[in-house]
Amino acid sequence: MEYDPKRNPLIETFLATNEQINLSAVRDYDGVYVKHILDSIELQKVIDLTILNENAKSKEWLFKVADIGTGGGFPLLPLAILYPEVDFVWIDSVRKKLQAISDMTNTLNIKNVRLERKRIEEVKEKFDVITARAVAHVDKLIPRVHTLLKPASLLILYKEYKPDERNDMIKILTQYGLTLTNEHRYSLFEGDFSRVIYTIHKVL
Repeated sequence: MEYDPKRNPLIETFLATNEQINLSAVRDYDGVYVKHILDSIELQKVIDLTILNENAKSKEWLFKVADIGTGGGFPLLPLAILYPEVDFVWIDSVRKKLQAISDMTNTLNIKNVRLERKRIEEVKEKFDVITARAVAHVDKLIPRVHTLLKPASLLILYKEYKPDERNDMIKILTQYGLTLTNEHRYSLFEGDFSRVIYTIHKVL
């Protein structure tokens, strides 16, 4: 996803939508690019969804990625644009957010996103990859989302790096048949807080 300082359709669409419904405190063009888009596509440095999707196709199953409680459409929208061949499902229970994301996908002509207005506990589907960006503390999030994971699937957590929360996560993963396989530490700009993407593998 290239950055055009004069025009980026996703940023323009997000800023216009954010004026109508408060999706994010970030309200400037460069801020949206750095703090939302760059943060979302940092996942490229961790896993390649194209390869995972092709592997699934070779075994004749539909590869699906779910984004849980996406904040203002991130990482959902940048990833859907970056990987048009991958099917994404957005899950959230807030009607206004659902409508906002729906409007943005229509404006941007994004065809590979399906929206589900449900609480996590109401979802019956299972997914190959689940992403969650700054959604909840791990001790509340993992017990809620683990049932949505297929065997050998991945849970991707975008978090501010906090040692105490990491310790809490390690303690509860084995209870749900999960194991931490990668943690990618990064910052987006000088003076930024320490960020991390945890890759968690569902063993069974």
